[in-house]
Amino acid sequence: MFKGSRFGVVALVALLAVGGCTQEAPAPDRTGTAVVTVGMPFTSLNGGTAEGRAPGSTLVRSLVQAGFVSLDQDGAAVFDETFGTVQKVSDSPLTVTYTIDPAATWSDGTAVTPADLLLEWAARSGQLDDVTPELDAQGGITNNDALDAGVAFAAASPALVQAQQLPTVDGATLTLVYATPVPDWQVALDVNVPAHVVGQTSLGVEDPTEAAAAVTKAIVDEDKEALSSISAAWRTDFDADALAQHVDQAVSTGPYAVDVIVPGERVELVRNDEYEGDGAASYDRVVVRSDLEPLEQVEALAAGSVDVVAPTDTRDVLDALADVTGADVRTGGDSTLQLQVQAAGAGAFDPATYGGDAAVASAVRHAFLATVPRDAIVSSVVAPLWPEAVVASALLPTVGPDAGGDVASSGPADIAGARRLLDDAGVAGPVTVQVLVNTTDPLRAAMLALITESASAVGFEVEPYTPVDGLGPDLVGAPDAWDAALVPVPQSDLPLDSVVSRWRTGGATNVTGWSDPATDAAAGTLAQTLDPDAVEDQLAAVAESLDAGGAVLSLVRQPIAVATRGSAAPTAGTTPAAPDVEPLALGRADLTDWWAWARADG
Repeated sequence: MFKGSRFGVVALVALLAVGGCTQEAPAPDRTGTAVVTVGMPFTSLNGGTAEGRAPGSTLVRSLVQAGFVSLDQDGAAVFDETFGTVQKVSDSPLTVTYTIDPAATWSDGTAVTPADLLLEWAARSGQLDDVTPELDAQGGITNNDALDAGVAFAAASPALVQAQQLPTVDGATLTLVYATPVPDWQVALDVNVPAHVVGQTSLGVEDPTEAAAAVTKAIVDEDKEALSSISAAWRTDFDADALAQHVDQAVSTGPYAVDVIVPGERVELVRNDEYEGDGAASYDRVVVRSDLEPLEQVEALAAGSVDVVAPTDTRDVLDALADVTGADVRTGGDSTLQLQVQAAGAGAFDPATYGGDAAVASAVRHAFLATVPRDAIVSSVVAPLWPEAVVASALLPTVGPDAGGDVASSGPADIAGARRLLDDAGVAGPVTVQVLVNTTDPLRAAMLALITESASAVGFEVEPYTPVDGLGPDLVGAPDAWDAALVPVPQSDLPLDSVVSRWRTGGATNVTGWSDPATDAAAGTLAQTLDPDAVEDQLAAVAESLDAGGAVLSLVRQPIAVATRGSAAPTAGTTPAAPDVEPLALGRADLTDWWAWARADG
């Protein structure tokens, strides 16, 4: 029988390294080709895996994959009715129908069908898995042999684990019923990898229609032997290394199709002639390169061998771009950098440190956050790289840059207020605050220096904490080793769930031990909210509770830059310069709209 939910959310850290390769990149004589350089490699076409949600993979998938819905920068659902329709037909129980448009087609000419959605439900609901992945401190799987021997998609979604019934199919429509409300129901399920390719590779069925049907039959019948092969293929066959050897299996549904994969170096995309949706391909070929260091990207732009560069935003990079004749340089903001306070772990901000006195711990938290000179951080650290930078006040940036409203809009440090809070709480003497931070990043190192100097004025001794297992693993697994974490907060593919699971008591991604009745009440209401128009007020209530409790402080969005050849005249045989390319925010969960410049009518 289908099982109930038994998976939590595991925080995974993707360690992205650019590998060396001797194959040559496309030559400058490339009419109809646009070349983009980024710092993150493509690792998987499967958006249900951690590798497929890594920034370099998201960038590629957002151009080659179409679907029912995409996410904008505010976490709102943007529907594509040329692919199909998503409709909530009941609140109790939550019931959602997906109807695929007849024009939706894979790039190999095979029609998109409910079999593709059913496969994704099987993979992401966890209902068929009989082996659970075991992880090491870095998030790596340690029981691969057991996974291969059993049924292990190993990719359960916090939303789809609540869809515990086998979906029903009627023609081109699949109906999904949830056991409990899921606020992210609009984006919880979509077409991902092709069922017919999975059936061909895992079950040996050659005909595409029959292969998709065989996958469906295995799911409906709970055929353990077939599902073991299917789950292994779903889990691994769409990784970059595997697809590089079998690029014909990298079929897609979007305006572009995958033509060449050189792992760690580049992905080449071509016009998908089967695509009939909005925003068809503007170029014959788009090449996404990840083999160049930031200053090498600038050199390539100057030489005319690339059209769009998205290097790390540093002073050296901006100075080099300023010397590229005709280049159009744009700066902007990506993930919000926050100070997240550890409320457990027997540290500086844990009530246990003060004999269980929650009021004293709250006062110390508020005092520390009051010393943070956010205005100086913006003006002296970030503004030189992004002149439009402002103090970030929203506390829920996983949903959008302004989610939760201006609940903490003050910028300057309040030293007098911090002293008063400590005096009233009866806290005397130095308070040591260990800050988990990536000090190899000059930007964050400079921020920490300003925080350290300002906090010392009221008796806080701020020290950087050097990770043992790594920044991500220690953020999750070493709560007693740090008191505050200076971290970027990227957007989630399930924006509302990310808020609930991060801040509710005992939440699957609650890394700071935060526990507060007001937050729990607000998060509980958000978790039951099915009306997208009511979400804003619920998010505001969560943010207000976090601000009142001194749980977190947003500093500023991380600066990013993008540059194109701009007004520089193209040399003979090259593609005209790309127009209106916005800064590339790789912290976004979906980059579909970033590619507007590469799509007609975009």
